Amino acid sequence: MTRLPFAPLPPFPQPTPRGPEVFGTLMLEVITPDGAVTAPLLADWEVRAWPVARLGDATLEARPRRPNLDAADLDRDLRRAGYTPLGPWRAGRRSAP
Repeated sequence: MTRLPFAPLPPFPQPTPRGPEVFGTLMLEVITPDGAVTAPLLADWEVRAWPVARLGDATLEARPRRPNLDAADLDRDLRRAGYTPLGPWRAGRRSAP
């Protein structure tokens, strides 16, 4: 049996909410690994992709699952997942109820 040098995976993240309202605290355009509008599954983040983008393949909105995470952490996690962040991070606008 071959042993792989990978660390164990964290628990599978809960599904990200769907719907038209903005839920993310950070928004950014990205180039996706395959050129399609996709959102990566990141253990520490809820991420949703939108097909509206001027520079890249998609716009991502994200919110952290832990309070100590910030834009630099998300940038690092996206790059590890093969996504290329473009431009500055923007604060997400919340929809009014």
